[in-house]
Amino acid sequence: MNLKNREIFFLFLTETFLFSVTLIFGIFCAFRLEKILEIQQIEIPPLSSLKFIFYFFFATFLVFLIFKLLKTQKIKGKIYKILFVSVSFFSSLIFFESFLPEPFSLILVSLLIFWWAKNPIILNQNLLIIFSLAGIGASLGLVLKPEAVILILVVLSIYDFIAVYKTKHMVKIAKEMIETGTILGLVSPFELAGFLKSTKEIKPGEGKFLILGGGDVALPLIFSVSLLELGILKSFIVVLFSLFGLFSNLFFFLSQKERKAIPALPLISLFSIIGYLFIRAL
Repeated sequence: MNLKNREIFFLFLTETFLFSVTLIFGIFCAFRLEKILEIQQIEIPPLSSLKFIFYFFFATFLVFLIFKLLKTQKIKGKIYKILFVSVSFFSSLIFFESFLPEPFSLILVSLLIFWWAKNPIILNQNLLIIFSLAGIGASLGLVLKPEAVILILVVLSIYDFIAVYKTKHMVKIAKEMIETGTILGLVSPFELAGFLKSTKEIKPGEGKFLILGGGDVALPLIFSVSLLELGILKSFIVVLFSLFGLFSNLFFFLSQKERKAIPALPLISLFSIIGYLFIRAL
């Protein structure tokens, strides 16, 4: 895959924009949720890092069972889509309900899901993922302490490395989900017209699109939100550092002679933690 300078620049620009918008939306969503909970005098019990890690691996195990036990691609595709729609609906609802009255937020999310179901293109795919990650990232970040998120980042970064480079099961599952039209991540095309392309045109290994996994965006968002107790400015400083991790991943990916999937979380986590150490030293 030979990329022109124009395509590389557009890829960097698009990936940066999608990543940044998701984290910014998530932080403002968390800020709004915090105010709503404060007004309603609702106190949410904190979530421990061990519980989060357990739930993560349990959900991953269920997806792995679907991948291994079901042999019919059509049935797998339907199950993946049901999971995608369910998670997208409820997570996006969290985001919109933090800004809009309930009837409007419900209608807006329903229309977005309907649009995606009728005509799945890169644009509505990314909108769904952005709102979903912003909603779930905001809600989880509010119930996790920064120290707990650091442990989660370290554990899941190790897992990400093993799952991509050693067992390679994450790559296989991701390819299968893409083939069934279910993409759990942000899709960056190499040209502007790519946003109107059908998600069915995304073929693993063909290099017309770059996919950033949902977890690679949600986890730095959760970390940034968990820092709101230190001030919103410090949350945004960590977002800036996580962007350096994203840039490092893009540089590493594009510099490969034979471009293959890489674990994005380790570098994003590393720079996010460096950002945290920086704000603590201020």
